[in-house]
This record gives sequence, C-alpha cells and structure tokens, in this order.
Amino acid sequence: MKEKEVFNACQHDCPDNCSMISTISDGKVLSVKGHKEHPFTRGVLCGKVKNYDQRVNSPDRILHPMKRIGKKGEGRFERISWDNALLTIQQKFRSIIGQYGSEAILPYSYLGHQGLLNGMHCGDKFFNRLGASIGERTFCNSTASKAFRMVAGITGGLDPESFSESNVIIMWGINILSTSMHQSRFVIQAINKGATFIVIDPVKTRTAKRAHIHLRPKPGTDVVLAMAVANFLIQEGLVDEEYISNHTSGFREFSERAKQFNLALAARITGISEDEIKDFALLISKNKAVGIRTGVALERTRNGGDAVRAIASISALIGAWKVPGGGIFQHPQGTFPINRSALTHSELVDNSRHAVNLFDLANVLERDATRTIKSLFIYNANPVIAAANQTKLVKNLCREDLFTVVSEIFQTDSCDYADIILPATSQLEQKDLMYSWGHFNIQYNDQAIEPVGEAVSNTELFRRLASTFSFEEDFFQENDENLMLKSMNWDHENLNGITLKALTKKGFARLNVGEAKSRTPHKYGKFPTSTGKFEFFSTSYKTGGKMLEVYRQGVEDFRDYPPTDPLPSYIPKSIDSGGFILISSKHHYFLNSGYANFNEDSGLANKQTVMINSKDAAFYKITNGDSLELYNELGKISVVADVSEDVIKGVLVVYHGFWRRHVNGNTVNALVDSKPSKIGQGITVNDTVVFIKHKVLSS
Repeated sequence: MKEKEVFNACQHDCPDNCSMISTISDGKVLSVKGHKEHPFTRGVLCGKVKNYDQRVNSPDRILHPMKRIGKKGEGRFERISWDNALLTIQQKFRSIIGQYGSEAILPYSYLGHQGLLNGMHCGDKFFNRLGASIGERTFCNSTASKAFRMVAGITGGLDPESFSESNVIIMWGINILSTSMHQSRFVIQAINKGATFIVIDPVKTRTAKRAHIHLRPKPGTDVVLAMAVANFLIQEGLVDEEYISNHTSGFREFSERAKQFNLALAARITGISEDEIKDFALLISKNKAVGIRTGVALERTRNGGDAVRAIASISALIGAWKVPGGGIFQHPQGTFPINRSALTHSELVDNSRHAVNLFDLANVLERDATRTIKSLFIYNANPVIAAANQTKLVKNLCREDLFTVVSEIFQTDSCDYADIILPATSQLEQKDLMYSWGHFNIQYNDQAIEPVGEAVSNTELFRRLASTFSFEEDFFQENDENLMLKSMNWDHENLNGITLKALTKKGFARLNVGEAKSRTPHKYGKFPTSTGKFEFFSTSYKTGGKMLEVYRQGVEDFRDYPPTDPLPSYIPKSIDSGGFILISSKHHYFLNSGYANFNEDSGLANKQTVMINSKDAAFYKITNGDSLELYNELGKISVVADVSEDVIKGVLVVYHGFWRRHVNGNTVNALVDSKPSKIGQGITVNDTVVFIKHKVLSS
C-alpha cells in the first residue's frame, strides 16, 4: 500500500510541543520525524519522542476494557466489553451518589499526553455536570502562573525566539537541554553574537555545563538572590527611572522591602558569595536586552511564587522590556485565545462544590465523615507516581470500597489499583488542536491511524459516558471538529488570518504577535493588570492564594484562601542536623512518569540513583555505586549513590518518574509531602528534607 504522511504534534507535557510528521502504510505507523518547516522545533525531535512509533505499536498497549479479578495492587484483570464497562461505571456512580452524594466521586487528571481537546479539560464538563468534586491540578505551574499574573497579568511576555536578540540570557531553574531543547538554538544564536549565558541552578545540569556563568543557590532561596540583586540595582542607581515612573506601580513599597535583602544576608542564605551576586547585578545593569526564562523547579518550594515575582521585577527595574530580547518568559497562556468555557462549561458548577488538591490524594482518600471519596476516575495521569506521600497513597488505593476507573495506554502503577481499566489512544490515533506553553505556534494534530484494539480518544470516552448517563445537553455530543472550532476564539487578533482549515493543510501557524527579532510587547507598559502597569506591589494580593481557573475545571470564584503578601518575601526553612534538601528533578529521558517504561536509552533502567556531593559522600563514607536508603517521616526509598560535583553540598538529587514496578519499591514521591505553596497552592516538593542510611554499613 502507498505510504502517506500525516501532520501531528507532540503534547507530552513538554513546552516545546514539537511539530511531527508520521509516515503511514497499510494503517500502520512506520516512523515519525520532525516537521522541518516549523519555526521553533525545525524538524528535530527529542530522545523521548524520536521513536514514538514504537510507543504506538508496542505490544504492551492496553487494547480492551478490563475489570479487576484479583486483589487491588495485584494487577490481575480480565477483558470485558465497552458496554459492560460503561454500564458498570454508571451503576457504581449512581449507587455512590445515592448513598454519599455526587461529591464522593473525584476526577483525577492533568495533561497527560494530550492537546487542547483531549487534555486537561476533556472531562471537565462531564464531571461538572455530574456534580463530582473539583480536582485542583497543582502538579505544575499553578504557583508560577498565579505569581506572574499578580505582577504582570495574563501575558505571554518575552517570545522564546526573541532570545536570539538578547545580550544577556538567564535560565533560572530550568535545564533547557533536557526539558526544552529547542530553546537552545536561539540561545546559541545569541551567544554567537556575543551574549553572556547565565544559568542559576543548584545542580550543574546539562545546560549549566554550557553556561558562561553558573550561580548555585541553595534550593528555595532564589527569592533572596533576586531581591538582593534588585536592592543593589536600586541603591546604586542602576535602574531605568523613566520606565519605572511611566510603566510600573508600587516601586516605593518594593524598594523598602528590597532593603531587607542586602548582599551579606543574601550570601549567607543562598551560599553565593557577595562578589558573585554583585557582579551578576552589574552585568544585568549594563544591558537592556536581558532575557530571562524561569522553570517549574523554581516554583516548587514554599518561596517559589515570591521568587517568580522578584525575578520578574528585575526586568521591570532595568527597563528590559524596551528592547527586543529583553524581558521575561514564563508561560504564554495569555497569548493563545483559548475559549476554555466551551471545554469546561463551568456554569454547571455552584459555589458550594467540594474542591480538593489532587497532589494531596493520599490524605484526601483517608476516610472522613463529611467528605468521603468513594470513587476515583483517573485519566491523563499516573497518581501513584505523581502524587505526594506515596506509601500512604498506595495503602488507601487498596480500599475495597473505593471504586477506581483508569483510562490509560499502558499498564501503569496506578492501573494496578483500578476496578475498571479503559483503553486510551495515542496522539496518532486521534484529532487534536495544540497550543504550547513554550512557543507561540498553534498546531493541528491529525489522526494518522485508526485506534488500536478498542482504544478511544478522551473526547469519545466522555461522549460515551455522557450518553450512558443520559445527559441531554447538545455540547456533550459535539464531534471533534466542532470542538476545535469552539475551543479557540478564532476572531481574536492573535489568530488573524489563521483558520482551522489552513492548519489542517500546513500543520502549524505562528500567532500574530509580532516578529520575534523586533518584538517588544511591553515597551510602553500595557500590562494586562488592574493598573495597566507592572505591579511591584500587587493589587491582587488578596486572591494570591487562589488557584487560576485553568487548573480548577474552569472555576476560580470559590474556596477562598488567606491573602498573600503584596510584596515578595522569604520564609526560611530549618533543617535538622544530618538532613539533606532533596530535589526531585526531571529526567532527560522521561516526561514525568511517561516513557519510564521505555527507558532503555537512559542507561538507568531499573536503577534509581541519588546524586550526592563528594564532600557529603566522604563524610558518610559513601562511594560511587553504594546502595543507600533515603528516608524521612513519610517513607523510604532505595537508591544507588552517584557521587558527583554536579550537586552542591547539603543537597541530593533523585530523578522523578520511575515506576515502582521497575525499581521494586517506592519512588521519590514516597518522601515528599503535599503542603501547598502560599501562592497558587502549588506543590513544594523541593522543600523536602531527607536522611541517609548506608545499607552496606548498617547491614
């Protein structure tokens, strides 16, 4: 049969959102390759996705609906029909609702491997209509997005492609060579023109090894570093007074707060010398075209939101927004005119609806007389690996009175605790519309092949569920084409000249937001805040603790939290003697827990390592390859020592994403708790304190 090529787009919870072309023959995927015409990804696929055909064609795919026949956790299932699966779900849900109320049902999801249609919001309208509890998706960016909105509003900020025009580039808490590799091309272009490349990260990552300057603050102290830089710039008169006067508000209050962070204090707290901080500040002051990009690692501490606000303030202080390549890129969600209401139908939710932080699932599942969760519906997520307090979570997932449904491609650790498993499609088996949080291109993902086995897309899954429950609203049965048309505000100026039809023919289109080489989105202020200015002193601080509607099934108007500080502040963390700060880093070959079952390229298959500084290793008489146990009050994990200078003293690094079945025990989230950040209620996993037991010496 003649081969054909189909436009696809990768949406594996990655900011690069690569444009792909799949080659199809006789209904089978032969290969995937990058789309060379895409302006950002330029035909290059990362090591995770380059063999995507193997993932689609894997013999380990879940092909049919299944029901549990053994004890929870055993992973024993038998095949059933779709009709049987849907009827079982309906009957169990109806029974639970009748006895405990609809809020006893909890949807558990994030983005998974999906786009706009099949991703974060695909099930929201169904569960909003059902009356289920609201799942607060706090795994990623809820803190940073909220913090950035507090000072700059909903703006895409600096174009990632504009970094080619920067004179100074700062990658703050992000390892782009592992998590956003296509950004590096624009960094290299700038370096070739003489730009200085700075990485701020406690770990000497692949990216940090390429930097001209590498600053290594202690985890959770980035806000102190940023505020000390700000204070130095202000006190030395190295700020752009014209920009501050005309395009910002709250400078006086911010200046007073910044005085608390002098160089000596910052050096003591961050571990970076006064001279290094001073030189860093002076370098920034001499260049307008300072481009900053922050990563999700930055937000994952109790001080993460304040760090984002303080770092963003540096761009305003020096007037970096005035020139191409100047400013800060955080998350371009405000650049894509998404019509989320068409996906979530949040009008179905009233203000009394129960809402829970999904990262706290282990505690949420504890029996509670007033808010008992009796059913979990898991899709686009793997909570056993992704949620906090893994030991308690696994115990609670074993509850026989907890009816659990999982929609998945592969038999993940979470599937082992399901009562019903539903087969899900891969990206090549469905249509989708893709936006990015790493560049300014909208993309079309065409269906390349028919779904394997009896797998269905998420849109089809929830159409079937809505029909089974006799939900009569027309929007429950909208086909994918109509959903695409309704999911974007196509009349928005950013989509001028871009149509869905055109996307189907080319695969992608850059938003109409100006040319990257000349783009200055906030040269004259025009920040989408209540004041229209950059807000050093946030006018929205009273709602700073709330999550944004994008992470709460389209709702933001209930479940109040205490007001946050209108100015960046720092909360110190005490560490017991002998304790280490644990960073759970993203793996080069994993996407959260995705691809951990395809990890032969990593060299780390079935081996969970801990990176430890040589001085710490010497103190504990640890040598490379030793078997260790990391533990705290929540649990313990087995790891293999990787003695390295790539991590600073007092800090340990364990990669996130390993499956329990691959390491024969707990993974890193057995050690992290669910305490949320004060801004946006995000996760604080990089505040984790652990201790070491040397298995060789203690045996």
